[in-house]
Amino acid sequence: MVLCACLFFISRDVSAGQGPLDGKTFVVETGEKGKSGGDKDTFIFKDGNFHSTACDQYGFGDGAYTSTVNGDSIQFEAVTTSPTKGKMTWKGTVKGDKIEVGYVWVDASHWYKPNPKPLEKWAKGELKKEPKSSESGDKGGSGY
Repeated sequence: MVLCACLFFISRDVSAGQGPLDGKTFVVETGEKGKSGGDKDTFIFKDGNFHSTACDQYGFGDGAYTSTVNGDSIQFEAVTTSPTKGKMTWKGTVKGDKIEVGYVWVDASHWYKPNPKPLEKWAKGELKKEPKSSESGDKGGSGY
């Protein structure tokens, strides 16, 4: 019985619609699997959804994410879709301020590409640092 209780606290599932990553934004570098990176992206977790800002230009929106807390790391999965550019399946791990993600993009079928091949990609980066109050113009005065 004690073992069961301990396992519950070590690893627990969190359903879509809420999540331990909500409110976090990560700045990442991305690249094709097996190649060096170079592209930049921002991943936003909000209200149980995952969003990649670099994918906005291709019509990809938010996708609900699910997560599993396991000790000091959080594994998550999400799917985002675009009406013209297909589907992206995301799987990643957040540990502390670091994030590592593997994702697969399958383009939508087109007359010139009826069976698009999956493209495997990666991303890694860190939690976006919020500016300190002194950097945001707040002088710390009372306002009187």
